[in-house]
Amino acid sequence: MKTLRIRLLVGALTVLTGVGVLPGTASGSPLGFRRPESGTAARGSVRPSDHALPAVVPIRDGLTRALELGQISEATYTLLRARSLFHPAWALARFGTVRAPSRGDATMILRDLALRVRELSWRKAAQARAILGRPDDGAADPEGNGYTVSPVEVTCGTDVCVHWVASTSDAPDLTDADVNGVPDWIDTTLATMEEVWQKEVTDAGYRAPKPDLTSTNHGPDGKLDVYVADLGDDGLYGYCTTDDPNAIDPGTTYQFWDFSAYCVLDNDYSPAQFGTVTNGVAALQVTAAHEFFHGVQFAYDAHEDRWFIEGTATWMEDEVYDDVNDNLQFLRGASPLRQPFVPLDLARKGFQYGAWIFWRFLSEYFGSDPSTPDPTIVRRAWELADASAAGSDEYSLQAAAAAVGERDQSFRFAFADFAAWNAIPRDFYSEGSSYPVPEPADSWRLTNRRVLTGGQAVRLDHLTNTYVVFRPGRGIRRTATLGVVVSTPKYRRGPEATLLVVYRSGKILYRPFQLPDTTFQRVPFGRGKVARVVLVLTDASTRFACWQNRPYSCQGQPRDDDQVFGYAAGVSTG
Repeated sequence: MKTLRIRLLVGALTVLTGVGVLPGTASGSPLGFRRPESGTAARGSVRPSDHALPAVVPIRDGLTRALELGQISEATYTLLRARSLFHPAWALARFGTVRAPSRGDATMILRDLALRVRELSWRKAAQARAILGRPDDGAADPEGNGYTVSPVEVTCGTDVCVHWVASTSDAPDLTDADVNGVPDWIDTTLATMEEVWQKEVTDAGYRAPKPDLTSTNHGPDGKLDVYVADLGDDGLYGYCTTDDPNAIDPGTTYQFWDFSAYCVLDNDYSPAQFGTVTNGVAALQVTAAHEFFHGVQFAYDAHEDRWFIEGTATWMEDEVYDDVNDNLQFLRGASPLRQPFVPLDLARKGFQYGAWIFWRFLSEYFGSDPSTPDPTIVRRAWELADASAAGSDEYSLQAAAAAVGERDQSFRFAFADFAAWNAIPRDFYSEGSSYPVPEPADSWRLTNRRVLTGGQAVRLDHLTNTYVVFRPGRGIRRTATLGVVVSTPKYRRGPEATLLVVYRSGKILYRPFQLPDTTFQRVPFGRGKVARVVLVLTDASTRFACWQNRPYSCQGQPRDDDQVFGYAAGVSTG
């Protein structure tokens, strides 16, 4: 049947390109986007959370194999994975191969442990609470990243207190140029954290981190506590975690997922440990913006899906410190721009960090123009994900779809336009000239001797895209047009398709297919006028069977993966 469908595409295209079919009726606005008919904005095919614990951070090594073979429980895995953050040699000796986590994984590894403390035996739970203990717990924190000397100094601002020690490798540079009795690095750390608080909570309107007065060790008051230590030696930038009794006390009956937090940041972000690209104060700034936002997220829902937690925290780095641009590194690696064939909500192999571009897209898409974004849509998604006693507790993709739906737009249309923006980022995003361009799955140069592509098939998983490029070659007239016909899965499975005509002048013509009714479009293709035409095929499905321990939204098993799309294209010179 699939072969027959592709053959039918070719036959239909041969007829269509020869009889002058009128262009599609879709808007040709270069920055326009699809709008559903009134009242059709969708929240996605989603269902409420039943609070299954989120999937653990997957790092392929001996620990993971032990979990998969049933040699250890998931709760024990989180304990051992957290222990390996600070004692990798111990884990290596026991499990043969234990990979170091990425510099940004500590928060999620410790989050996974905090959510499972009550599943551990009494002895293991005590070890877990020690790891989750604060650096100034001293002897009570033998397995974590505790200070080994005293006294522990503290200085507080309006909303944040910073703790440090004056000796050992955890000590910052003790230079005190302003002679205020506090090392300059500590002054800088406190000022940075207060600035982050101002921008994320006061200015952007996010919920403040919860006060920690119920924690056994809560610092001098209920303010957010930040500890300065030599994390670079452990290969970490920083982390925020929780010792909230509502999370880790075995006797708690608390039924919600909002917890207090504390954070740990490096004591110098030296180039020797962090490299020459982003270090020193710049590294402190973006790490503070990212990790503080984890503290904010914990006040909404510490239980949330990892792609949502890390993607929005990485997005927040650029919102608070726009000039640093450290998060561009994730776009050049595992991201929807470099790997459009990977599901947006995959929480593995660093893709959860590269997903920050989706939140940037939403803020610019719903802004008055790309240079005047509206970042409140990201906050709205977190408000919908709120798992406190007052929240509606929608899971990540459900909350995103609902936030988009409130703007009178369907999520599937927004996701299809996300794919279109990513095809030519420099022309759509405000900072797109710095973004990588996705590689096309297929590329065709059509000439007077080769006017048809033939029928082609591609496969897509949920929340993925692929790109096909057509270029006019030798013998193609300036008056030529390109006819493109597509074949897609059933419309309820989330297919969308878009054509982008890129003129040599720089103008872009945007033509979405009006599926399922319109599967053919004709667009300009004159040589000397058109540089290329890009076909964007999209699987915008949000359908899952939730709580299947998969690394996607709601740990769901996607219902619309491995879907077959077909296309064919041909030149008409008439």
